[in-house]
Amino acid sequence: MSQVSLRTTIAGCGVVLLITSMACNRVSDGEADAELSPRDALIARATAVELDTPYVPPPGDALTHHTSGFAKVLCSAVFITGLDADFAAESIGYFQSPYDERAKVTDRVVDLEKKEVRLTLPNGVTRVARYLGDQGCVTLPIGEDEVYFTPAVIETTLPDASTEPWPMGDLLPDEPFPADLDVEKVAEAVNAAFEPPEGLTAAFVVT
Repeated sequence: MSQVSLRTTIAGCGVVLLITSMACNRVSDGEADAELSPRDALIARATAVELDTPYVPPPGDALTHHTSGFAKVLCSAVFITGLDADFAAESIGYFQSPYDERAKVTDRVVDLEKKEVRLTLPNGVTRVARYLGDQGCVTLPIGEDEVYFTPAVIETTLPDASTEPWPMGDLLPDEPFPADLDVEKVAEAVNAAFEPPEGLTAAFVVT
């Protein structure tokens, strides 16, 4: 067995052992949850770790806060990740802006020149998120055109990704595939893993 295969096997065994251990630790919880509906069981588990403090919502309009997060998500998706804005709006960031809330946005502008996203609400408020280089995307305060800090350039200590071997970098090995490996079958398996398109599969793990 090659060193790569050996390392892969060991890592896989570690994952299996971890999952098995977690499953064993949850047996008693699982027995209790079996008497509840899935929804009630989920709420019960959350309640068990809930802090004994009153909930105090942040001041201001909830929709405005949601849209602030939505603008930031879209900005990062377009100007950092390189995703299509329409795809990002339909697919990511619901923990910051639920679908029903983002549907209330009346106008959406992706400004490629300024590298910013502008979202207008029914009350006329516009939330703006701007790409600021090494600081990523930041939502501007309402009515402001600048952030309250001076963006800085972050000097990385990491090696050049183009010369660093994968997985720490982007450099792929140039050795040929093993002779007994059916490359076409591997390609078919990879393509199948990303089907159907509406599943929006972004990645998969081989164990």
